[in-house]
Amino acid sequence: MVLKYDNYMEEMIRFVIFNNLSEVEDRVSSLDGLCFYFANNIKADLEMLEIPVEMYNIDKGYDHYYLIADNEYLIDPTYSQFLKANEISIVFEDFPANILKKDERGKVILNDLLENGYHKLEKGDMNIYLSSFKVKERHK
Repeated sequence: MVLKYDNYMEEMIRFVIFNNLSEVEDRVSSLDGLCFYFANNIKADLEMLEIPVEMYNIDKGYDHYYLIADNEYLIDPTYSQFLKANEISIVFEDFPANILKKDERGKVILNDLLENGYHKLEKGDMNIYLSSFKVKERHK
C-alpha cells in the first residue's frame, strides 16, 4: 500500500515529536520553559527527513517558540505549560489555553496540541493560536 504524501508527512511529524518528548520525559516534571529546546531539536530532525520547517517566536514581550512544517502543520508540544498558573502566567491577560477554549476552532487546536503536539492548520487557525498569547499591558 502506498501512503499519500500528506499521511507520510503527518506520520513523520508525529514520530519526531514523540521521539523528542520521550527522550526527556523521565527527567523533567514539566515542559515549562523548554519550547526553544524542543522546537530546535524537532526542526533539526524534520529537516533531516527533508520536511520543510520554520521556527517562530510569538515575540509579544514573551518568548515562546513554535514550528510550522510544510506551511500546514503547527507544532507546539510544550503548549501544556499554558494550561495552569505558573510563574509565566502573570505575563498574560488570561491563561492562553483559556482563550483557546472560548472558540470552537480554538478547542480543536488546543486538543490537538495537547494530545499530539501538533495541529494540521486550516484557514484562520494561526490567528486563533497566536491570539491566545495576549500579554498584559505594561503601565509606566
